[in-house]
Amino acid sequence: MDWLSDLATALGGTLYPYLSSIATAMVACALVVLHGDIQGFIRGRIRNWPFVFRTLLYVVLIAFGYGLLITTVAPWLAVQLSALSARWLLTVVTLTFLFIGLWAERHRQI
Repeated sequence: MDWLSDLATALGGTLYPYLSSIATAMVACALVVLHGDIQGFIRGRIRNWPFVFRTLLYVVLIAFGYGLLITTVAPWLAVQLSALSARWLLTVVTLTFLFIGLWAERHRQI
């Protein structure tokens, strides 16, 4: 079983240079799955607003809100991931993407 531990450590070690991209992908994938719920919540609140205001709010929410969220949360997440050992990093990244995939499947995103 030492070979499996060594393999996990080696594979996890290869992820460190890509932590910024991995963290960005994690946050973006979570937002993709959550987007339907967020959009439904907002749509229910602004249904009676004029078209121009609804459109502007949607653009602000998507372009600036999601962009701000990704650019603030992803670097923080990358720092948190960098604190993990290589073996745990591989485990956390793998399980996180599996969880997001299963979550997307349950929300009929796939």
